[in-house]
Amino acid sequence: MVILKVGKGQDHENQIEIVTERGVWGSGIYRLFKAKFLNKVSSREGLATEPSDKDDPDFLGEMHIDREKEDWVYKGNKLNASVLKEIADFIFDYRAPDAVY
Repeated sequence: MVILKVGKGQDHENQIEIVTERGVWGSGIYRLFKAKFLNKVSSREGLATEPSDKDDPDFLGEMHIDREKEDWVYKGNKLNASVLKEIADFIFDYRAPDAVY
């Protein structure tokens, strides 16, 4: 899971939580959620889990990514083209850290 700030320089900036079920950043399906992960942390509750439910009201859709062809398809209707391009560019350029946390 990665949280990406999108819409920088616009009137309204959003944080998108990008979740990949495979755990590997490559070709595949990425689920997009409105980021609330950091807001859910408290000393009593502990860390929240990654979102995964498509019925979650914070679910924004899925991106199907083909890194070899640098092609993507969005399945959803809540994000505009410029935000989707920011997300796709981030996924294409993403390099996971060397260490496992």
